[in-house]
Amino acid sequence: MRLHPLDNGCEKGALFTPQMYEVPERAELAKEIEASAGRLFVFIDIGANVGLFSLFVASKAGPGAKIVAVEPDKANLRRLRFNIAANPGVPIRVLPIALGEAPGMVAVEPNHRDRGGTQARPCEIGTVECLTLLEVLQRDHVLSIDALKIDVEGDEDRILVPFFREADECLWPRLILIEDNRDCWRADLFEMLAHRRYIVAVRTKQNVVLRRKDA
Repeated sequence: MRLHPLDNGCEKGALFTPQMYEVPERAELAKEIEASAGRLFVFIDIGANVGLFSLFVASKAGPGAKIVAVEPDKANLRRLRFNIAANPGVPIRVLPIALGEAPGMVAVEPNHRDRGGTQARPCEIGTVECLTLLEVLQRDHVLSIDALKIDVEGDEDRILVPFFREADECLWPRLILIEDNRDCWRADLFEMLAHRRYIVAVRTKQNVVLRRKDA
């Protein structure tokens, strides 16, 4: 990978302290990948940034995986695509769009101090297409999800609430890695997920990993 530590916290962490970067989260993903040995592993990366998690999954799951990386920010997209191109054959499909509660257009507001803090806001004259998660899965012919990572700076509820309301249960991910932005959410995602039999596997300072019971 080519990393830019000056203006992106995740790239800085991956470069200078890789032994500490999202270790519990990656361990849970690795467990899920190992459990799926012998079949297609489907990973949805919402807020893919420069592809750290997508490339990690690709390195563990191999070329037989199906990885969808969603990232609306142009600068992050350039870095993401470079990193994918530097690893020929990785099974990562990039979607240069935003996700939300309804289709439309959004304006992307970059955080120039930390590109991971970029946000997308609904705007009729926005420059980036916005789709629902269910629409993306239907377009990409995704029939099941092994793991889903979502980190969209407080908009996680706008994506997941309508998805779990509308999607068939067969599409519900076995594993969810989510940034804990509950102070920004309009709905209690953790309560909603608990009602759908998700239990906490790992909780870190910033993230929560949930695994669906009996999945």
